[in-house]
Amino acid sequence: MNDRGSIKWTSLMLPEHVELLKSIWSEDKRIQRPLLDEQELELINNQMIEAYQDNQLITLTYYQSGKMLAISGTIQRFDQLKQKVLLKNLNEEILAIPFNDIYRIQS
Repeated sequence: MNDRGSIKWTSLMLPEHVELLKSIWSEDKRIQRPLLDEQELELINNQMIEAYQDNQLITLTYYQSGKMLAISGTIQRFDQLKQKVLLKNLNEEILAIPFNDIYRIQS
């Protein structure tokens, strides 16, 4: 038997119920913020400084709103006051990514 799962019942549900189910399913996909130890933080810091000095194209993996996102670009500068790194992506947009959210750097 080929069952369509919850799809066959959505026509019988109120739109509010469908939205509630979608939000519940999206919350299930959320992940916890990864915790890094001191050695990993130091390694990430050194990689960021090296990439900034050499103007290297890097890929940053960072945590945002329950998801791990990746973006490629070059580091423009470090904002120590706001604790963010300013990254110019491939579309020439400047993005501010908090230091605490950065999980991995790849060259």
